[in-house]
Amino acid sequence: MKLKIAIMSLLTSILMSAASIDYLSNNSASYFQNPSQTGKISVEGIFYNPAGTVFLEDGTYLNLNMQNSLIEESMTLKGKKYKSKNYAGAPSFNLLYKKDKFSLFGNASVVAGGATLKYKDGVVGVELAADAFNQLTGGRLGARLTTNNFKGQNRYYQLTFGGAYKVNEQFSISGGLRYVLGVRKLKGNAIYSYNPLVGRMIGLSGNELHIDSERTANGIGGTIGFDYKPTDTLNFALKYDTPVKMKFKAKASEVKGMSIAGRPLGISLFYPEYADGAEYRRDLPGVLSIGVSKDVDRFTYSGGYIHYFNRAAKMDRFKYKDGYELNFGVDYRINDKFTWHAGFNYADTGAPKKTYTDVEYAINSQIYATGLTYKPTENSEWKFGVAHVSYNSANGEKENTVLPGVSLDKSKVKYDKSINVFTVGYTHKF
Repeated sequence: MKLKIAIMSLLTSILMSAASIDYLSNNSASYFQNPSQTGKISVEGIFYNPAGTVFLEDGTYLNLNMQNSLIEESMTLKGKKYKSKNYAGAPSFNLLYKKDKFSLFGNASVVAGGATLKYKDGVVGVELAADAFNQLTGGRLGARLTTNNFKGQNRYYQLTFGGAYKVNEQFSISGGLRYVLGVRKLKGNAIYSYNPLVGRMIGLSGNELHIDSERTANGIGGTIGFDYKPTDTLNFALKYDTPVKMKFKAKASEVKGMSIAGRPLGISLFYPEYADGAEYRRDLPGVLSIGVSKDVDRFTYSGGYIHYFNRAAKMDRFKYKDGYELNFGVDYRINDKFTWHAGFNYADTGAPKKTYTDVEYAINSQIYATGLTYKPTENSEWKFGVAHVSYNSANGEKENTVLPGVSLDKSKVKYDKSINVFTVGYTHKF
């Protein structure tokens, strides 16, 4: 019985999560020109500073964006790198109607999540598990992994509708509703070989684990914003997005090809969120954004702070600390048609090392961005941006099992990511 519990514990600790909740601030091309957007007044402010939209000229604005990212996520163990290298495209759309003291707006975008992760050459956790299986039997089991591939996806699609009102020439407020559809997927295959004689002695039979599962949920939240413009060259803004309660339900097909002491073992046994019909909460946290911008001659300087209230959100079985971002940037108006941008963003995710798993490791990052805006006419504008997201590689945390001296030593695993982005956006005023 102790050995049975130990094997279950080992598999539980390696198959904990398919993808992380990465709340995305990069909602338009302007972000990857200069990440400091909260304090600015723009059409893209529908997402960053909705209250500021009433300070735009009267008219109807359509804004389209496409973020194109080349992403590499990797885990390194004993000099071997296990990596997922993928392309991700994230479109976003903004529609704004501004008249006198009012504005009405809508936003459609990917508000959280990331690329589909495909580890064709395997992941570290199941490799560590084979070593741990051998520890359980003093090496007599001879367990090793012959097939190892996992795929995970996590995307949250958002629709926002709202409006803003100019109280006076310096102050405005905004409010809106957000509808979010979340989709989380896990597809995995793990096949082990081992000494069948030793396996029979401990009641272990079979060698295959397979699952193909999709979890979906939807929820509604709110957004409220304030903008204060004391002078023509200085602006302050604040926005708060409420938490969005997301209760996920899973639909899955699964092959439970291993058993211990006559009890079938499947990935869903160790990862119950992905079992067919399972229902679990995994919410989006509340988010507070504060920003400022200041015009000085041809320059606009901006800075901002974003706070993620992770502690108050239910995220499956993990407990996160609150996260935050700090950013600043500069825009330089070269002439009436061209503007140059540059900026920096630092993000602390609030994820403890114990949350690092095969395809979820929310490590801290820095964004370096620059770009150009081209305004060929009074009513049209193109934005181009490039950025590099540099992550602070980190090692995991050693995880003990129910048997003394037997563990998954993730402290030997280095987790890392790297993202390069090219983005383009277009705005037309009707």
